[in-house]
Amino acid sequence: MLTVRNIYFKHKGKAEDTLKGIGFNAKRGSITTILGPNGSGKTTLFKCISGVWKYYKGEIYFDEKAIDKLSFRKRARIFSVVPQEHEPPFPYSVFDVVLMGRASYVRIFSTPTERDYEIAQEAIKTLGIEHLKETPYTKISGGERQLTLIARALAQDAPVMLLDEPTTHLDFRNQIKVLKKIKEIAKEKALVVVMTLHDPNLAGLFSDKIVVINSGRKIAEGLPDETITEDLIRRIYDTEVKRININGQNIIYPVL
Repeated sequence: MLTVRNIYFKHKGKAEDTLKGIGFNAKRGSITTILGPNGSGKTTLFKCISGVWKYYKGEIYFDEKAIDKLSFRKRARIFSVVPQEHEPPFPYSVFDVVLMGRASYVRIFSTPTERDYEIAQEAIKTLGIEHLKETPYTKISGGERQLTLIARALAQDAPVMLLDEPTTHLDFRNQIKVLKKIKEIAKEKALVVVMTLHDPNLAGLFSDKIVVINSGRKIAEGLPDETITEDLIRRIYDTEVKRININGQNIIYPVL
C-alpha cells in the first residue's frame, strides 16, 4: 500500500504553500484518482510523490517503508510515471521508448540484457501495440502514444504507477480505451495505480477511490458514488450541475 501523510510543499520564493497537508492511502489492484480543477495541485502532488520535487513536511511510505531518503534509481523501482506530455528529442521506435522503462535496471556503461528486451516485448503485447513496435514514436496518434507510455511504465516493473492526466488531448474513444486498459492492468498486475483527472464522470467510471483536492487542500475522500456529489462539483468547479443515475452509474451533467 502507498501511504501519503500530511504533505506540504512550497515553491521557492512563494509565500503561500501549494500543497497544504494532503494525505491518502492507495491499495494494490485498485485505482485511486486525484480529482480537481486545473491549478488545484494535482501535478505538484505527483512530483512530490515521485521525488522530482521535495516537500518540506510530511511522509510517504510504500508497504510501511519510508521512501523519502531513497535515491532516484531506487525510487524508479517503486514508482513508474506516465506524464501528461512527452515529446522525445529523437524519433525513437515504439519499442525503444518502452525499453527505456528498464533504465533503472541497467548499470552505467552497460547495455540492456536479453531479459530487459523480453520484459519490454511483454509490456508491448499487454498494451496491444505490437503492430507499432518498429514505428517511430513521433509518427503515432495521441492515444497510441499514451498506450506506449503506459507500456514503458509497465516495463519498469514498479509496484506503483502514477499517471498524470492520462486522457489529456485524447478524443472520447481513446479516453475510454486508455482508461479501460489502465483498470485492467491495475487488477491483473496487482499494481497501486494513482492517476489525476479533472473530469468527474471519467473519475467515477474508472476509479475505486476518489481523493478530491482544491487550492492545495484535500476536501473529500471515498468511494466514487459517495464522493462525487452535486454539491461538491458545484463548490470546486463553480458550475451548476445535476446528477442522474443511468443503468446503475451516476453521471454528472451541467445545467445550462
